[in-house]
Amino acid sequence: MKNILIIDDNEEMLNTFKQLLLDEGYRVSTANNGATGMILFMRQSFDLVITDLNMPEMSGFGVVKRINNIIKVPIILMSSNYLPVEPDVAKLMGINAVISKTIGDHDFCELVKYCLEDKVCESKVF
Repeated sequence: MKNILIIDDNEEMLNTFKQLLLDEGYRVSTANNGATGMILFMRQSFDLVITDLNMPEMSGFGVVKRINNIIKVPIILMSSNYLPVEPDVAKLMGINAVISKTIGDHDFCELVKYCLEDKVCESKVF
């Protein structure tokens, strides 16, 4: 069973994404800010990290940078204000996908599955 960490300061979005992934059979841990997310990341092994961009205490970019300094793990960056990041730039940053929080449930679950199955998946912007 794959273990996923979701980091988002929006409790409603956090719970929505968590429930979608639980329904798909994943183990899911959550944090409501980047600093707490990094504490969880250091204590457990995760197969995928999904992080919001704009959060208090540590931004999604801060989370990505710190995780990539520790270990290579697939990362999905999300934002409610869609952030256009070129796939090549995302790849250089160690981000596997950039999504808007308005992504459909099916597309979200398919993207998660894709990132978990392909350890070196190409960066995608959704």
